[in-house]
Amino acid sequence: MTSHSRIIALAVGSMILPAIILTPMSGCLVASSKTHRISGAYIQPGAVTNVKVNQTTSNEVEEILSTPSTVTQNDDGSETWTWNWTETKDDSGAVLLVFAGSSKKTIAKSVHIKFVDGVAVKKWRD
Repeated sequence: MTSHSRIIALAVGSMILPAIILTPMSGCLVASSKTHRISGAYIQPGAVTNVKVNQTTSNEVEEILSTPSTVTQNDDGSETWTWNWTETKDDSGAVLLVFAGSSKKTIAKSVHIKFVDGVAVKKWRD
């Protein structure tokens, strides 16, 4: 084998080895995942519109929204019902399994309804 042939063989061999090593990794170049979790007494965004101020009774509110997280007796004799929940969004990813990043965001939310004599008089969302 001439020295010129050996150089070509080494050059071809040096290109094949990285290709063999990188081929199994090609399916793992980018990876990501997203999760969304809700915990607590979650209220759908449109559900509160079914509660009509000065019309809907506390029994009807419980049917529409379910049992509240807390019930507070106010000094003026009224009651405030509160539904509390948290939403957590978790995103993570990696490139070539070398560069990785993640973000986690948790937001606390709530719905409040104030009752006077068993009738909803005010509703709001935090």
